[in-house]
Amino acid sequence: MTQVIRLTTLFCACAALALTVVAGPEPLPSGKEMKQVAPAPPECDFTWTGFYIGGNFGYGWANADTDVEPFSTNPVLPFTDAVPVNLQPDPSGFIGGGQIGFNWQWNKWLVLGIESDFQGSDIEGHDRSNPIFNTAGVAPFPDSFEEAHERMQWFGSTRGRIGISPWCRVLLYATGGVAYGSVDYSASLNFGPTPPRTFAYPVDFTETQVGWTVGGGFEYAIGHHWTVKAEYLYYDLGDADRTQNQLINGVPQGPPFFVNYNFETSGNIVRGGFNFKF
Repeated sequence: MTQVIRLTTLFCACAALALTVVAGPEPLPSGKEMKQVAPAPPECDFTWTGFYIGGNFGYGWANADTDVEPFSTNPVLPFTDAVPVNLQPDPSGFIGGGQIGFNWQWNKWLVLGIESDFQGSDIEGHDRSNPIFNTAGVAPFPDSFEEAHERMQWFGSTRGRIGISPWCRVLLYATGGVAYGSVDYSASLNFGPTPPRTFAYPVDFTETQVGWTVGGGFEYAIGHHWTVKAEYLYYDLGDADRTQNQLINGVPQGPPFFVNYNFETSGNIVRGGFNFKF
């Protein structure tokens, strides 16, 4: 009986050893089993695609260089009482209004759009030079002066927009297109009260100018419908030109003496705004 127990124990030990050899050693833990898979970032819950309407407000400063050029149509009687000058009214002021547009977001990050805006303006400036010097470098009329004034009444544009959305709810964009505005222009070359008559060359007119604009901005969505933005625009509405003959005591005279005025109309706008996306 004792011999049987010994043989049984020896057989079980040998069987266990055989199974160990066949199965091979148990692999050591690699550490990968302990790693947890990081959760995927959530999909962006906002899209820039859609129509929108909003408002804007900001500040503008302009370049309104005005060339004052006296001339005579008669070479025998040259205009010697004044020389050409350049006046710089340098308009500046506040601007505010509204905009409407449409965006289309493609491939999650590219955004294309079109926008039209219209706003009232208080961009205004004035420059005055006194006295007037003649071609000999002398100022014989101490009360004489040259002045120029420019004021933008309203401003609008229709622009394309192209941007990227590098992060959810963030849009960086460039923009450019057609710009237009109503501008008041006035200027005068005035020799002052020279008794018994006053000699002057005044112009005063309003014109709707059409040109171009380019700029860029940043927009951020604060909800599923509301966004806020900051934007810069450079605009160029071209030049306005007028020629005025001599007025004596307010009465127009004939040739040969005239003054030509050339007004430049370009500038910069920095503004903030908000939009409601439908």
